[in-house]
Amino acid sequence: MSGELEKRASDAEREQAIARLREAATEGRLTLEELADRAALAYGARSQGELARLTEDLPAAAAPPSRQKPVRWTFAVIGKPARKGHLRIAGRTSVVMGIGDCHLDLRQAELDGDEVTVTVAQVVADTTIVVPHHVDVELSGFLLIGNKTDSGPEADVAPSAPRVRIRVFGLIGELKVVRR
Repeated sequence: MSGELEKRASDAEREQAIARLREAATEGRLTLEELADRAALAYGARSQGELARLTEDLPAAAAPPSRQKPVRWTFAVIGKPARKGHLRIAGRTSVVMGIGDCHLDLRQAELDGDEVTVTVAQVVADTTIVVPHHVDVELSGFLLIGNKTDSGPEADVAPSAPRVRIRVFGLIGELKVVRR
């Protein structure tokens, strides 16, 4: 050691270094063998300096992708629109359907805030909205001919859980909220 003591590495710092090594292997900068060797050294590292030496020949981690624009509208005159995956849902989102079926899967969605309102206007259509089981859902509105249902396991929802307000207005059809 040099004149001053090196600062000891924490478990969190070891995990961060290993995450960076895995990322570098995914980018093709390290072979799997190099990844295994460096990860073993990272788990055994006692100081921050030892950890720094394991990643000093790697470029800085890539910046996270910019936040995508939030989904505000889903629209179809005749069709079957579907949205799923990593979406960003605006605080107020609208679904407008003429004739068809709409499927909106919010399980992997990022909500703008702790509460979003999804307003569904449909003429002759069925809409299915899938939400995680830990989300608080408030379902309101009316269908002239048809019904609205909220199904799936009803887990205890924490008071601080995100809330999805779903309002439906339609002539003929069904609105289903499915918890998974």
